[in-house]
Formats: sequence, C-alpha cells, structure tokens
Amino acid sequence: MIKPEAVIFDMDGVLIDSEPIHIEIEKQLFKKLGISVSAEVHLSYLGTAADYMYADIKSRFGLPNPISELLEIDELFRCDYFSSLSALDLNDGVLTLLNELKLAGLKLAVATSSSPELTRILLERCGISSVFDAIVTTKEAGKSKPSPDVYLLASRRIGVEAANCLVFEDSPIGLSAAKSAGMCCIAVQTDSVDVQELSAADYLLSTLRGITLSRLNEIFSGSHLANSQF
Repeated sequence: MIKPEAVIFDMDGVLIDSEPIHIEIEKQLFKKLGISVSAEVHLSYLGTAADYMYADIKSRFGLPNPISELLEIDELFRCDYFSSLSALDLNDGVLTLLNELKLAGLKLAVATSSSPELTRILLERCGISSVFDAIVTTKEAGKSKPSPDVYLLASRRIGVEAANCLVFEDSPIGLSAAKSAGMCCIAVQTDSVDVQELSAADYLLSTLRGITLSRLNEIFSGSHLANSQF
C-alpha cells in the first residue's frame, strides 16, 4: 500500500471552526466601507487571501481606498476580533487525528490564506501551533490560492515531495490549489459549499470525526492507483 509521508491542512474551516466568524467579520467590514456584497459574491471569496478579495471588491465597487489601506484595516479588525473571543473551537475529530498522525511520525503542515499574524493567533488560541512542522501562508508563498504556491512551499519546508503529501481542504479554490500542486486532496464539505463544487477531490468527508491514519492510507493509496491508470 502506498502511504503518505506528510499531511497538510488548510486552517479555517478544516482545523478550526472559524469560517462563520470570518463571514461575520467581513460583513461588518463591508458595512464600514459602505458597500453591499451579495451572499453569492461573498461566498466566492471562501478560501482566498485578503489581497485577492479586496482587489476584486475595489474593482467591483470602485472604492477609492488603496488596497494596502483596505488590507491594513482588515488585518487590525480581524486580529482584534479573534483575540477578543472567549472561545475558539477546533472542528470535531481534529485533535484526535493530529495526535495519531504525529505519533505515527508523519510530517504535518498548515497552508492557509490567512495572514501570518492571524494564523499565529488562531493556532495558539486553539493550542495546536506546536504540533506542526511548518506553518505557511499565501503571503509568504507570494500568490493566493488557487495558485499551488502555498502547498508547494509547505512541501519544501517539511522536506516531502508534493506527490507524497495528502491535503485537507474545504473550499473549491483551496482544492484547486492542492490538485495543481500534484497532491492527493480530501475535501471536507461545509454548509457554505455545494458538494458539486468539490467534485475534483480524491475523497469527500462531512467531518474529520472518526477518521484514522489507516483510512487515510487507504484513500491515499487508492488515489495513486487511480491516477496510474491514465
């Protein structure tokens, strides 16, 4: 059986139950900017970095603010908001899975569209930052998802070839990034994303609860066998 040597996780929505909070934060930020963003457009930003989102918003609504100013406002508001929360929860099954993977000696990484500072805050608040061998953001990688750069940088940081990495993602954009990097990708479906938008995933889950290393090995091996047939 072919087995993965590393597992790379998207952060928001996969590790941490933070997507609803991000959506609420963005609604408040849009209101401060005096713009009305439809739910459909808002959901299209799921999994993207803030620079991608604000470049699109500036173009759509003709905002006079420089993107650098919009990013600064966003970063300060978002970091303050998350820091003030009394609780921030990991998704079901995350801690159990991380512990099993770590015990088995697999390399672990985070590849996220959140900023470095916000990533630090969230992972530390949840008590899991020390679990990972590398924590990589799209800002460091230089390009936002769906570019594969953040996943390729994560694989280099942990010293594992892309083909030997397994990824967990929850957004179509993140899924596209992982597959473009040549990685096996398991999609975790949330209420925010239609299942059809995740059809390119090697496997689809509704939760990480109950997922074991043995099951991941089966999924990873199966994806490689399927790809070898083409």
